Amino acid sequence: MTIVNRPAEILKPEEEIQKRVAELGGCISRDYKGEPITVLAVLRGAFMFVGDLVRRIETPVRCGFVEIRTSRRSELMTEIAFASMIDVENRNVLLVDDVLDTGITMAYLCQQLNLRRPKSLRVCTLLDKPHRRRIDLVPDFCGFQAPDRFVVGYGLDYEGEFQNLPYLALLDEETLGGATK
Repeated sequence: MTIVNRPAEILKPEEEIQKRVAELGGCISRDYKGEPITVLAVLRGAFMFVGDLVRRIETPVRCGFVEIRTSRRSELMTEIAFASMIDVENRNVLLVDDVLDTGITMAYLCQQLNLRRPKSLRVCTLLDKPHRRRIDLVPDFCGFQAPDRFVVGYGLDYEGEFQNLPYLALLDEETLGGATK
C-alpha cells in the first residue's frame, strides 16, 4: 500500500528534537559519571534517535542492537535477536527504544537482559505514552510525552513510509484506519 497523504501535523520539529537529544545526552553523561555504557538500540524505529544520542554522550559508549522476533503464528514475543555480539554481563546497559507504549515489549527486554547479569540496566525512550501503559514501567530517560496518536518520522514509520522525515509528525485518522502507535 503506497501512502500519498502527508502527516496531519508536526508533533516536534527537527530543532526541538535535536535540542532534547542533546539534553538527554548530557543527563545520561552526568548520571553515569564517566563510567562506560553499553547502549542497546531496539530496531528498527530507534535507529535515528540512538545515532544522534550516542554522539551526545560524553562517556565511553559501546553500541549494539536488539530486535524482537515474533512467531508468524502469534504476536507474542518469542525471542530477542542480538544484531551484534555484545556481552552485557557486569556492564552498564542503556536500552534505547523509539516509543514506550504498553510497556510489554520493554518489560520483556529488561527481563531477558537481566538474565545476562548487567551491572545496571536503564531505559531511554524517545517518546513515552504513559496513558497506554499496561505494565507499570517508567523510563529512566525520556525525550517527549506523546499523545495517543500514531507518530511517524525521525525513524518511526507507518507501513515503511515516513522514516526519513527529520521531524516527528502525527498521521490523521483517515490514513490510519484506527492504528495508534
